[in-house]
Amino acid sequence: MVYVLNKHGKPLMPTDDHRMVRLLLKAGKATVAIRTPFTIKLTCRVHEYRQPITLGVDAGSKTVGYSATANGKELYAAELKPRNDVTGLISKRAERRRRRRHRKTRHRQPRFSNRVGSKPKGWIAPSIKVKIHNHIQGIALACKLLPITAIVVETAEFDTQLLKALIEGRPAPVGTDYQKGEQYGHYNIRQYILWRDGHKCQSCKGKSKEPKLVVMGLDGLPEGGFAPNNLIAVCKACAKLIAKGKLEKPVKRVNAYRGLRDAAFMGIMRDRLMDAVSNQYPGIEIRQTKGAATKMTREGAGLPKNHINDALCIAGCPSA
Repeated sequence: MVYVLNKHGKPLMPTDDHRMVRLLLKAGKATVAIRTPFTIKLTCRVHEYRQPITLGVDAGSKTVGYSATANGKELYAAELKPRNDVTGLISKRAERRRRRRHRKTRHRQPRFSNRVGSKPKGWIAPSIKVKIHNHIQGIALACKLLPITAIVVETAEFDTQLLKALIEGRPAPVGTDYQKGEQYGHYNIRQYILWRDGHKCQSCKGKSKEPKLVVMGLDGLPEGGFAPNNLIAVCKACAKLIAKGKLEKPVKRVNAYRGLRDAAFMGIMRDRLMDAVSNQYPGIEIRQTKGAATKMTREGAGLPKNHINDALCIAGCPSA
């Protein structure tokens, strides 16, 4: 498939006639615009015939699938890996700034204008914002190569409370159960951690006879953050030994909810992604679909499960 641009750089319908492409390049009527994917740009005016092209977008947290179809034929297929390193980079930046403030040299006091409470309405975390931007970048590349007339985006909505209940083997939440999270009934996370660990040091099991307990993080902020599975209760004596490297940290609990991060991202991202696509391409028809419809179409066509096949089904041409 060779993608074609007119003399003004606007996309035209692609072609499979490689012989014609070679003749145009040899005659100087076209030049190579992009090597990968191979795209030519015409140097003369031609009749600009276009067909309706639908771009299917299989939105995701780790992988995004794209597929553009027209008249039952797939014209474009791609996968994109959104960035997942933003949280770690921001945490490292915060750590460097914190160290700089605590040096004895010239420093500044901590600024509080970057707290969540002072953020404007509609603010989202940078880690989510960059993934939405990556989705838009993939759509922009397809629109640069093809005259897209419609964009269909699959958005998913997950019930994380129900997923947690299934993981723990509890009954499905109903009604007010959705208001009772893991820390329900506790004043703060420290009180919950002490209660969960039985008000006993999880390192020495009370052998040090130290009455005061502290809550310690097992991993750094980028890896574990302030999630309950990353926090543990230890006595002050063990905490000092761990800080000096004379005692190993207790074994971290297995995070059964780590897989729910992507589900939470999809729940936050879906409406904002649709608004961003609509604002970016006001002249293109924007539609939204659900994962259940994609799964039914894919299984009906007998296609294997992957992001490109899902995008193909979203575009409405599973037989392409």
